Amino acid sequence: MSEASPIPPSPKEDPGAPAGGFVQSEEIDTEDIPETDIVFECPHCSKSLSIDQRGAGLVIRCTQCGEPVTVPIPEGMEIEDFDATPEQLSAQLLQTRQALAKALKQSDELASQLAAAIAERDILRKAAKRREQVAAPFRASMAKAVRESELALATLREVAASAAEMFAPPSSEKKGDAPAP
Repeated sequence: MSEASPIPPSPKEDPGAPAGGFVQSEEIDTEDIPETDIVFECPHCSKSLSIDQRGAGLVIRCTQCGEPVTVPIPEGMEIEDFDATPEQLSAQLLQTRQALAKALKQSDELASQLAAAIAERDILRKAAKRREQVAAPFRASMAKAVRESELALATLREVAASAAEMFAPPSSEKKGDAPAP
């Protein structure tokens, strides 16, 4: 079974509802259906649906096929039987206004937090770009220094090899033999 959320009564469509004026129903467990709910079948797909009695006369969308379905009015009752008293409507209106004020305040807070996050992101992006601009020449200088160090080391090795050859004893001398006086 499925159930639409509790909604104020209306003869046909609920203009404040989502999906083009239709109330979307939702899946629920059959044990969760109150006795006061209206239980009926979708005329398009025969899906069993359930909705709070205040939904009588509204048009909802079936949870299975998505087609619009008019919620039946129980036998022996009139749509006016589901109307709330002026006191109940005033209380609902007050609660709705309070919820709206709270939601608007939260929306403003979130918008402020988003603006701050965007500003911080922009600062971080600029800092990263600046670091890259500073680091690129440094990396190039370091690469050049490494190449020059490698060349200098190769040159030193060549000089050391040449010096070793120059100062090496002649190959005719054997170890242990004393040079002739």
